[in-house]
Amino acid sequence: MDLREEIELKLRVDPDGEASMHQSDWWRGLGAGTRKRLHRIYFDTSDRRLRHLDISLHTRTDGRDTVQTVKMTNGASVGAGHREWETLVPDAVPDPRLVIDAALPQEFRKLTAPDLQPVFNVDITRDTRCLESNGTKIELSFDKGAVTSGKQRHNVREVELKLVSGELAQLFAEVRRLSQVAAGRLHARTLSDLGYGLVRTKLRHWSRAQPLRLTPSMTAGDALNTIARNCFEHLTANDDCARLNLHPEGVHQCRVALRRLRSLFKTYEARLHRERVDSIVAEVRWFGKVLGLARDLDVLQHDLLEVASSTLGGSGQLEPLTARLNENKTRAYSAVWEALSSSRYRHFLVDLCAFGWGDYRDLCSSSLGPDALDQPLPQFAASALAGAHRKLLKRGRAFETLPQSERHRVRIALKKLRYAVDFFGGLFDQERQARFSKSLARLQEDLGRMNDVAVAETRLAQLISGSVDDSPEPLARPEWQGKLAFAVGCVLGWHHRRAVEINERLIKDWSSFLRAKPFWQGQQSVE
Repeated sequence: MDLREEIELKLRVDPDGEASMHQSDWWRGLGAGTRKRLHRIYFDTSDRRLRHLDISLHTRTDGRDTVQTVKMTNGASVGAGHREWETLVPDAVPDPRLVIDAALPQEFRKLTAPDLQPVFNVDITRDTRCLESNGTKIELSFDKGAVTSGKQRHNVREVELKLVSGELAQLFAEVRRLSQVAAGRLHARTLSDLGYGLVRTKLRHWSRAQPLRLTPSMTAGDALNTIARNCFEHLTANDDCARLNLHPEGVHQCRVALRRLRSLFKTYEARLHRERVDSIVAEVRWFGKVLGLARDLDVLQHDLLEVASSTLGGSGQLEPLTARLNENKTRAYSAVWEALSSSRYRHFLVDLCAFGWGDYRDLCSSSLGPDALDQPLPQFAASALAGAHRKLLKRGRAFETLPQSERHRVRIALKKLRYAVDFFGGLFDQERQARFSKSLARLQEDLGRMNDVAVAETRLAQLISGSVDDSPEPLARPEWQGKLAFAVGCVLGWHHRRAVEINERLIKDWSSFLRAKPFWQGQQSVE
C-alpha cells in the first residue's frame, strides 16, 4: 500500500486552449511523455457515507494492473490537497479493509466490499509529462474524456499539475504560465465532484459554499488559509454557471463567494501586509461590481417584477418594462461572460489560490512580525465575532427611527457578522450558535427585502431614462416613455405597500436579535 500527501492544481481548458497548448513552445519543451487510457469506477454506500466523509474510493485499470485508490481531503475543503492510499487489487471490486491507517475515519475502516456499489464511471485519456523548473519537479497531465452515470455525461478537458518535489511558489509560477498559454482557468472540482453532481436527484449547475472544517488546534493563520481556499472553491464551482448564464444562482453564488472573501480580508485586516492583499481585494471589488449589476437585474425581475405582475393579474401594462429589463440583462450577462472569460480573471484565480496555499507567515503585517497570525484560533475567533457584533449594535442604535440609508449600513454590518459566524461558528457550542444564527438570519432576510426595493427604485429609474450600465444605449423609444413610467409606478407602489409590512417585522426582528446571547462569550471551543 502506498500513502501520499499531494498538492494538485487543475485548469479547465476549452478546445481552442487545448490546441494552443499543444502548439506552444512551452509544451514542446517538456519533451516526450506517456499516454494511457484510464477507466475508473467510483464506489459508495447506498446512503453516500463516503461522500459525507469527504472520501472517494475508486478502482482503475490501465490495461495491465487494477489499483484501488482512496482519497481523503485534508480538511481544506478544496481539491488541491489530499491524502491518498493506493493498493493493488485482483479485480474492479474494492475492499476498504486493505487500507489500514488510523488517519481514516473508523466509519470507513468498518466497511466491507458488500457495503459498496458502483456510482459513476470515468473514462479518460491521460498524457503525462515531467516538468522541472528551478529545482522543482512537477508532474503534468492532460486529461480528456468524460464522467458518466447512466445517461448523464460530463465532458472533461483539463490539465493537472502535481508538485512532486521542490517549492510551491515554483508550482504556481508554472500554473501562471500555463494559464496564459492555454487560457486555462483554475478550479477545485475533482472528477469525484463531477460524478456525484451527475447522480443527484436533480442536476444543478451551481452550488453553495462547502462547510468549513476549522478545529481548535488551528492558529488564526491556518484558518485564514483554509477559509481562503474554501472561498476559491465556492467561486470556481459556480463561475461556469455564471459565465454561461445557465442559472441565475450562478451569478449569485459567485458574488457571495467574493463577498465572503472581502469579509475575510476585513476580519484579518490589522494583521495582514497590505501590499500582499491589496491587489486581490481590488480584483474582488471589480469582479463583484460586474456580477452585481447582473444580480440586481435578476432580483428586479424574479423577486420584484414577476411577483408584482402576478399579483396585478399579469397585466400587459408591464410588458414594456419587461422588454426593457431583458435588454439590459442581456448586456449585463455579456459583461459577466467577458469578465469571467478574461485573462484578468484567470490571473486572479492563480493569485487567490496561491494566497490560500501559501505560508500565512509571509502575509503578516511587517509591523507585527511573522508571528502575528500564530494566535490560537478560538481566541482569535471570539475576538473577531465580538468586534463584528459591537459594530452592528453601534450601527443599529435607535433602530426603529433610522432612515433607510442608515439601515443599509446596519445591513452591511450584519452581513459581516453573519460571515464571521459562518467562518468561526463551528468552533463553539452548536446549540447556542444555532439560536443566535436564527435571529440573525430573520433580521438579514427582512433587511435584504427592504434593500431590494431600494435598489429597484434606482434600477427602474435607469430603465426609464436609458441603460443601467455604462454602454452608449439610446434612451427608450418616446412612445414607451409613458408606458414605462406607468409600469414602474405600479411595481413600486405594490412593493412599497409590502415594505410597510416588512418594516413592522424588522422592528420586532431587531428586538429579538438584541435578546440573542452571543454564543462565543464564556464558552470553550468544541474539540
